[in-house]
Amino acid sequence: MAKNHNLAFDLPAQEEIREERNIRHKFNALAAMDKKWMGFSIAALLIVLALLASMIFGKVEISGLYTERAELEAQLTQLQNENVSLQSELAQKTNMTKVEEYAENSLGLQKLDKSQIEYIEVETRSVAEIMKDDESNVFVKIKRWFVSAMEYIGL
Repeated sequence: MAKNHNLAFDLPAQEEIREERNIRHKFNALAAMDKKWMGFSIAALLIVLALLASMIFGKVEISGLYTERAELEAQLTQLQNENVSLQSELAQKTNMTKVEEYAENSLGLQKLDKSQIEYIEVETRSVAEIMKDDESNVFVKIKRWFVSAMEYIGL
Protein backbone atom coordinates (compact mmCIF):
# COMPACT_ATOMS: atom_id res chain seq x y z
CA MET A 1 0.00 0.00 0.00
CA ALA A 2 1.11 3.35 -0.79
CA LYS A 3 1.15 5.98 1.83
CA ASN A 4 -0.29 9.28 1.18
CA HIS A 5 1.77 12.04 2.55
CA ASN A 6 0.09 15.15 3.52
CA LEU A 7 2.63 17.91 4.02
CA ALA A 8 0.31 19.90 6.22
CA PHE A 9 -0.10 16.87 8.46
CA ASP A 10 3.64 16.11 8.54
CA LEU A 11 4.74 19.70 9.43
CA PRO A 12 3.65 19.61 13.10
CA ALA A 13 5.19 16.15 13.48
CA GLN A 14 8.50 17.42 12.08
CA GLU A 15 8.46 20.40 14.46
CA GLU A 16 7.84 18.06 17.36
CA ILE A 17 10.76 15.92 16.22
CA ARG A 18 12.98 19.02 16.01
CA GLU A 19 11.91 20.16 19.47
CA GLU A 20 12.52 16.70 20.82
CA ARG A 21 16.02 16.68 19.26
CA ASN A 22 16.63 20.17 20.63
CA ILE A 23 15.56 19.05 24.12
CA ARG A 24 17.76 15.93 23.89
CA HIS A 25 20.70 18.07 22.77
CA LYS A 26 20.18 20.45 25.73
CA PHE A 27 19.76 17.49 28.08
CA ASN A 28 23.01 15.92 26.83
CA ALA A 29 24.78 19.28 27.21
CA LEU A 30 23.45 19.62 30.77
CA ALA A 31 24.46 16.03 31.54
CA ALA A 32 27.99 16.72 30.27
CA MET A 33 28.10 19.92 32.30
CA ASP A 34 26.82 18.04 35.36
CA LYS A 35 29.60 15.48 34.91
CA LYS A 36 32.18 18.29 34.72
CA TRP A 37 30.75 19.94 37.85
CA MET A 38 30.56 16.57 39.56
CA GLY A 39 34.28 15.99 38.83
CA PHE A 40 35.13 19.49 40.07
CA SER A 41 33.01 18.96 43.19
CA ILE A 42 34.73 15.65 43.94
CA ALA A 43 38.17 17.23 43.43
CA ALA A 44 37.26 20.15 45.71
CA LEU A 45 35.91 17.72 48.31
CA LEU A 46 39.13 15.68 48.18
CA ILE A 47 41.21 18.83 48.61
CA VAL A 48 39.12 19.93 51.58
CA LEU A 49 39.42 16.47 53.15
CA ALA A 50 43.20 16.46 52.60
CA LEU A 51 43.49 19.89 54.26
CA LEU A 52 41.32 18.76 57.14
CA ALA A 53 43.39 15.59 57.59
CA SER A 54 46.64 17.59 57.54
CA MET A 55 45.25 20.01 60.15
CA ILE A 56 44.23 17.14 62.42
CA PHE A 57 47.62 15.49 61.95
CA GLY A 58 49.32 18.79 62.79
CA LYS A 59 47.26 19.16 65.97
CA VAL A 60 48.15 15.60 67.01
CA GLU A 61 51.85 16.29 66.39
CA ILE A 62 51.71 19.53 68.38
CA SER A 63 49.98 17.72 71.25
CA GLY A 64 52.70 15.05 71.21
CA LEU A 65 55.41 17.71 71.24
CA TYR A 66 53.79 19.47 74.19
CA THR A 67 53.68 16.17 76.08
CA GLU A 68 57.32 15.49 75.27
CA ARG A 69 58.25 19.02 76.37
CA ALA A 70 56.47 18.56 79.71
CA GLU A 71 58.30 15.26 80.27
CA LEU A 72 61.65 16.86 79.43
CA GLU A 73 60.96 19.80 81.75
CA ALA A 74 60.15 17.37 84.57
CA GLN A 75 63.38 15.48 83.84
CA LEU A 76 65.32 18.78 83.79
CA THR A 77 63.89 19.75 87.18
CA GLN A 78 64.84 16.36 88.60
CA LEU A 79 68.39 16.64 87.22
CA GLN A 80 68.77 20.19 88.57
CA ASN A 81 67.71 19.00 92.02
CA GLU A 82 70.17 16.12 91.80
CA ASN A 83 72.89 18.55 90.73
CA VAL A 84 72.22 20.77 93.74
CA SER A 85 72.42 17.80 96.11
CA LEU A 86 75.66 16.58 94.50
CA GLN A 87 77.19 20.05 94.75
CA SER A 88 76.32 20.29 98.43
CA GLU A 89 77.77 16.80 98.99
CA LEU A 90 80.95 17.83 97.18
CA ALA A 91 81.19 21.01 99.24
CA GLN A 92 80.87 18.94 102.44
CA LYS A 93 83.57 16.50 101.35
CA THR A 94 86.03 19.18 100.23
CA ASN A 95 85.77 21.64 103.13
CA MET A 96 89.06 22.32 104.88
CA THR A 97 88.34 20.40 108.07
CA LYS A 98 87.45 17.21 106.15
CA VAL A 99 90.59 17.53 104.03
CA GLU A 100 92.75 18.00 107.13
CA GLU A 101 91.14 15.02 108.86
CA TYR A 102 91.71 12.84 105.79
CA ALA A 103 95.33 13.96 105.50
CA GLU A 104 96.03 13.26 109.18
CA ASN A 105 94.04 10.04 109.62
CA SER A 106 94.33 8.30 106.26
CA LEU A 107 97.63 9.58 104.88
CA GLY A 108 99.45 10.10 108.18
CA LEU A 109 100.44 13.66 107.35
CA GLN A 110 101.06 16.28 110.05
CA LYS A 111 101.10 20.06 110.09
CA LEU A 112 104.48 21.71 110.09
CA ASP A 113 105.55 23.48 113.21
CA LYS A 114 107.87 26.48 113.25
CA SER A 115 110.95 24.42 113.99
CA GLN A 116 110.57 22.52 110.72
CA ILE A 117 110.49 25.64 108.50
CA GLU A 118 113.81 26.73 107.02
CA TYR A 119 114.33 30.08 105.41
CA ILE A 120 116.93 30.56 102.68
CA GLU A 121 118.45 33.94 101.95
CA VAL A 122 119.79 34.70 98.49
CA GLU A 123 122.75 37.10 98.50
CA THR A 124 122.85 38.15 94.84
CA ARG A 125 120.07 39.34 92.65
CA SER A 126 118.84 36.98 90.01
CA VAL A 127 118.94 38.91 86.77
CA ALA A 128 118.50 37.65 83.26
CA GLU A 129 120.28 39.63 80.59
CA ILE A 130 119.28 39.60 76.96
CA MET A 131 122.21 39.43 74.61
CA LYS A 132 121.93 41.20 71.31
CA ASP A 133 122.71 39.21 68.22
CA ASP A 134 125.37 40.61 66.03
CA GLU A 135 123.55 39.28 63.00
CA SER A 136 121.58 42.06 61.42
CA ASN A 137 121.13 41.02 57.83
CA VAL A 138 117.79 41.25 56.01
CA PHE A 139 116.83 37.59 56.44
CA VAL A 140 117.33 37.65 60.20
CA LYS A 141 115.19 40.80 60.47
CA ILE A 142 112.43 39.17 58.39
CA LYS A 143 112.57 36.06 60.55
CA ARG A 144 112.32 38.11 63.77
CA TRP A 145 109.43 40.11 62.36
CA PHE A 146 107.63 36.92 61.32
CA VAL A 147 108.19 35.28 64.74
CA SER A 148 106.97 38.38 66.59
CA ALA A 149 103.89 38.57 64.32
CA MET A 150 103.10 34.91 65.01
CA GLU A 151 103.48 35.50 68.78
CA TYR A 152 101.18 38.51 68.53
CA ILE A 153 98.55 36.42 66.76
CA GLY A 154 98.94 33.69 69.35
CA LEU A 155 100.28 30.87 67.22
